Amino acid sequence: MSSLALTIIPHKIQKKKNSLKSTDELTPKQKLFAEIYVANFGKITKQEAYEKAGFKVTSAGPSKLTNPNLNPHVCRYIEKLRTKELNKYADKLRHLKTYDYLQEKAVEKGQIGHAVNAEFRKGQAMGFYIDRKEIKTSSLEGMTRDDLEKRLAELESKISSNAPIIEATVIEVKD
Repeated sequence: MSSLALTIIPHKIQKKKNSLKSTDELTPKQKLFAEIYVANFGKITKQEAYEKAGFKVTSAGPSKLTNPNLNPHVCRYIEKLRTKELNKYADKLRHLKTYDYLQEKAVEKGQIGHAVNAEFRKGQAMGFYIDRKEIKTSSLEGMTRDDLEKRLAELESKISSNAPIIEATVIEVKD
């Protein structure tokens, strides 16, 4: 019997340039860029965040870094940070604590008006003050059956007594 020996030769596997990466594969500069960009969103430009992260100054650099086709892992990390930041501001307890802090500072400075305003706003956020508005219309659709019957009876009495249904004053206009 003859035996065949299999020889396995390992080949060096190279990643493609645009292979799908996870957010764990961010370079330190990419991670820093994303954090600076999200932390200062609206205050600085992408270019400024790019430079603060230590990248070389180029005009196309930030656009390439935030392009989902070229760097999807960077874009996913930015979106993850943005969601985390948004959730921080959606926290009701944090909102109420901020009003409480502002009220305390206003009282310390003797600014009672500002303290009252902070307390009022805190109450609004908690739902203590509800702004209710009622809109009444004179159309028939908004009336109940009883209201309609009363209104019809009122109009019938005006018709039978020859009283005007609609009262108007005639004003002559001279040119």
